Amino acid sequence: MTIREKKSSSRRVLLTAAACLIAASSLTFSPVRAAIQNVYDKIFSSEHIDDSGLKSALTNGMGQEINKTYYDKDHDITVHFNSILMDDKEAKLLVTYESKKTNLKNYYLDLFEGFTSMNLVVGNEEVKKLKNIGWGSRYYDKKANKVAEALSFESISTFQGDEVHLKLKDLTIHGKNGASRVETVWPLDFKLSKEAVGGRETFDVSKEFTFKNETYQVRRVEFSPLETRVVVTGTDIKPHIENGVAYDVFSKLQLQLLNARKTDKDKGYTVDYKKSGVFLNSAGKMADPIFSKAEADGPRDQYVLYFTPVKDRQNCVLQVGDLKINLR
Repeated sequence: MTIREKKSSSRRVLLTAAACLIAASSLTFSPVRAAIQNVYDKIFSSEHIDDSGLKSALTNGMGQEINKTYYDKDHDITVHFNSILMDDKEAKLLVTYESKKTNLKNYYLDLFEGFTSMNLVVGNEEVKKLKNIGWGSRYYDKKANKVAEALSFESISTFQGDEVHLKLKDLTIHGKNGASRVETVWPLDFKLSKEAVGGRETFDVSKEFTFKNETYQVRRVEFSPLETRVVVTGTDIKPHIENGVAYDVFSKLQLQLLNARKTDKDKGYTVDYKKSGVFLNSAGKMADPIFSKAEADGPRDQYVLYFTPVKDRQNCVLQVGDLKINLR
């Protein structure tokens, strides 16, 4: 596990940047519909990944096989673009890369706070840098000198049926002396199929509750194959203004969610159900919080709680400490 320090004038938080997954000595590629049979999908859908939404989607056979290889000659890195899956708000690109000469232990495709960026190209022009969605997940196999990463960024579902051109720019090295940039470009061209895209069902909600003297209101609940989103506003969900500059701060609700987060040396972020937190109960079954998205950027007047996808969308109860809020 690699712990990186993130600082601002309003908070100092230690976060785990890499989720440890089970080791695999080799990677093979075959159709995503047989995902659980494939070595690379066993890595990304294993119990050691800390994104339970990704694990659920892969186990259910969601995704489009890409199976393209690119060789970065300057850095002796062989890149395998394995598969992609998404809903209308988020895309997951599964990538593995390895080298015979370059030690990849501290090499990251860090879209969250590193130098790495995912860029969309239309025609001959680079259109925009795609926003990250949370931390993503990473595993390094020391014996094979191989990295597996699940990158999370804003959806490109509007390009379904079209040729898509992406540029993954720059690697980030996280070392003892901070972060440094490795300049490179890994291009990816593929046709986006309907197999890659899942739908979303959204319900408007108006449920108010009070927690630790703050008033919150659930605005809507969103269901997709990758996640369950609970969108909340509140009296302390707003930026902190200091010397005319706005800083993001944790609300009491967000701190309550993170209270049940723990770091496992083998499994990354996991849930401690013995501790008080924020949980989602769907027809008597608990949906795990997706902690790798707990600090994803969003509008400053709202906070999104991310949970595992659920099957029963009619009987969902949000549990905040001892409070229970029926969402339907």
